[in-house]
Amino acid sequence: MTKLIAAMKEPGFSWPICHEANAGKPGRETYEDCPSGTTVGSSSQTGNGWSSEPDQCIRTVDVCRSPGQRASDGNQSSVVIRRSFGDRGDSCIQQIATPRPRRGDPYYFDIPNEQGVKQRFWFNLNH
Repeated sequence: MTKLIAAMKEPGFSWPICHEANAGKPGRETYEDCPSGTTVGSSSQTGNGWSSEPDQCIRTVDVCRSPGQRASDGNQSSVVIRRSFGDRGDSCIQQIATPRPRRGDPYYFDIPNEQGVKQRFWFNLNH
């Protein structure tokens, strides 16, 4: 692995492909999936709008229908983003964002099994 990582830093590096395995090049997914009931969002804003870094999990809450629900969701790292849809800015809708978990093994290969169905194998180059 040390030799591979060193070779990857060299100009013109091309990932070796095993055509017989039909695996292709490795993929990378930095973040885990967001929990059920949430959507993927971004924490940072650029001059052109929200960045494309999908580093947040967003849950939409109607605080008028759920009066006992805490906006912080019990997580100290939560960020509440208020969206106003009415003329007076008194909307009951809040979006609660929490950091999206990072994968321990962010790289993967999709390799077909004996039936030709691709299976994903995760790995990490930093270990």
